[in-house]
Amino acid sequence: MKRRLIYVLTILVIVLGSWLLLHNRENKSALEKEGKEVTNVITTDSSTSAAKVTVNNGQISVQYLTPAYKVTVKGDILYASKKNETDAVEPLKLDLYEPSGDNNEKRPVFIFIHGGGYTEGNKNDAADFSTGLAKRGYAVLSVDYRLKKDPFTNFSRTLNDAYEDITDVIKWINDNAEIYGMDASHIVIGGDSAGGHLAINFVNQYVSQDPSIIKSVFSIVDIYGGDLTKSADSKLPPVLIIHGTIDKLVPYQQSVELAEQLKEKGVYHNLLTMEGVGHDYKNDKYIDEIMETTTHFLWNVMNSSDLTKLPENSGISIASGDAFDIKLPEAYRIPAKESMNIDLPEGWILREQEEEDRLRIQVPDGLVRGNDTLFVSRGEDPKTAMSFAVNVNVIDPLTVKYETYYDEAAKELKTHMDVTNQSKNNFNGSVEADYETGRSTQRTYNATVENLESGKSVRLEIPELARGQRTLKSYNDIGNLLQTTLDSFNALLLPKLSKPVEIDGNLTDWSDLARFDVKDIKINGWRGEQDISATGSLAWDADNLYLGVEVIDEKHEQSASGDAIWSGDSIQIGIGIANSDGTVPSEYHELGVARGNAGNLLKWRWLTPMGFNINDALELKYAVSRSDSTTSYELAIPWRELSHDITQVKQGMKLKFSLLVNDNDGEGRRGWLEYNSGIGSSKDVNAFGDLYLMD
Repeated sequence: MKRRLIYVLTILVIVLGSWLLLHNRENKSALEKEGKEVTNVITTDSSTSAAKVTVNNGQISVQYLTPAYKVTVKGDILYASKKNETDAVEPLKLDLYEPSGDNNEKRPVFIFIHGGGYTEGNKNDAADFSTGLAKRGYAVLSVDYRLKKDPFTNFSRTLNDAYEDITDVIKWINDNAEIYGMDASHIVIGGDSAGGHLAINFVNQYVSQDPSIIKSVFSIVDIYGGDLTKSADSKLPPVLIIHGTIDKLVPYQQSVELAEQLKEKGVYHNLLTMEGVGHDYKNDKYIDEIMETTTHFLWNVMNSSDLTKLPENSGISIASGDAFDIKLPEAYRIPAKESMNIDLPEGWILREQEEEDRLRIQVPDGLVRGNDTLFVSRGEDPKTAMSFAVNVNVIDPLTVKYETYYDEAAKELKTHMDVTNQSKNNFNGSVEADYETGRSTQRTYNATVENLESGKSVRLEIPELARGQRTLKSYNDIGNLLQTTLDSFNALLLPKLSKPVEIDGNLTDWSDLARFDVKDIKINGWRGEQDISATGSLAWDADNLYLGVEVIDEKHEQSASGDAIWSGDSIQIGIGIANSDGTVPSEYHELGVARGNAGNLLKWRWLTPMGFNINDALELKYAVSRSDSTTSYELAIPWRELSHDITQVKQGMKLKFSLLVNDNDGEGRRGWLEYNSGIGSSKDVNAFGDLYLMD
């Protein structure tokens, strides 16, 4: 009888255990259907109370953060007509970027103001950034405003006209909010360069002069806009500042000082620093992080105007495998009955708290890179609940900077490889670099790196030119792969001519020179190579640098003149004489040539080192011919127009070089093709490629 009872009890235990296991699985399945993982509850004790932190592993879609929508664009909407500096009435237009299918009748509005030094640029410049915001649920207005031929002759008028134009944009929003599903009570104003300068100075001016105009502005995004025209007002809305450390046009220090001024005034702000980047927020290294940090910053300040509930930073970068701290806003440090919730990406761990005012997060090792969202919240009552979001950009443990140079003693091209440890931990292991040599063969360089401290660098020497598609791999001291980092870099070896090229618009005698493809396309709606494509050739002799460019273009249009030839079919060239150690020069030339619709030849120089002319007073032998759909450019640029010291012109001389081919089919500049960058979307000699003079 006892044995039978034991058997029955055993069976009951098995059945009950099975039921509990099945029930738990069903509960987990239900949570997964809601977009969340089963939570881990971690309890930490403080002197005042026991605070619970609940960890949810898994990412969910969040309005205004997740790029969930397709985008439609309504272009060339007239928002005002105003007299410009010539007293002609100028139609002022905007492009409206809208999320498709969001069913939201009150979208927050982002006004984006393009850069260009108040003298050039247009609303098309912000197409990618505007699209990115609209994908997340914003209504984005990329706007034109009145520009000036010489904006700094009467800068007060330049600003006042621009302020008036932005006021008209806000009025247009108020008048058309219901038609286009915009929330006129939630507006962001931002822009890059002159646009960033205009955005923050406009709000700073009107916050005291006429607050009713900017009462709906809840945030400002200032992308390397530089100085304020007057002291920051303490009533400014939250400001996100974005700037590169090697910006040659607007010094990074201006944004550092702006951030300090905002701090003194008690204005909530974040400063996103682009390390090793110039005047170019569209650069591949940072563009994704800029978008994510911007949207996280806006999400936080849109959801709370209480500074005690906002995070110290809305975006951070952390190396794979590192731990980092999230400092809790003041309101989250007050003891409360409700548990705190934190949503982490899969595999991330909340470590035991060492300090009460922060959470420590561990990022796993691995090859996964990119931006992830970290959510922290407390409470479920809508009246008292609070939350904030932080973008975490997971980066490589190591960065590498290559610098090619000519070893005068060895008469050879070589490459410095500077490796920097971005991790918080010391690095012990090895690095492996794959690259293309000057002879167009593939080669691998290996080196051991011992005890490289956090934030420190080591210089390695590759005994030849390293160019083309370059791959860096790093391994720890037991041989595990930690990262694979790709980059692409152009370096051309220019032959010396035994006799000058004849500059006649005929490129048939250019076949044996250093050739390159102009293949980076910056044109919306590009229809293939017959739409527009280009190739180029380079060479040199003791007197000139020679450049030939062949452009296939269905339609040629060039009705501009002077400094505006960039707006029509033309080429623009960036050339800088590298420093003697191969490093990037602080000054360089930007010049261009074109063929007018009447067959007239046009030239201009926009940028130059001290001692050279900025205008068309440029000694240059050139020809531009047009046959069927082909435009041929030939240039012989005298060395004396590029350098004050022509004794530098010899084998091994290094130049920085970029080339841009503008396209205009009769309805304004569509965009451009480029070989290297640093001209079109930014003015940045650091983005140029290398040229070497070889015998």
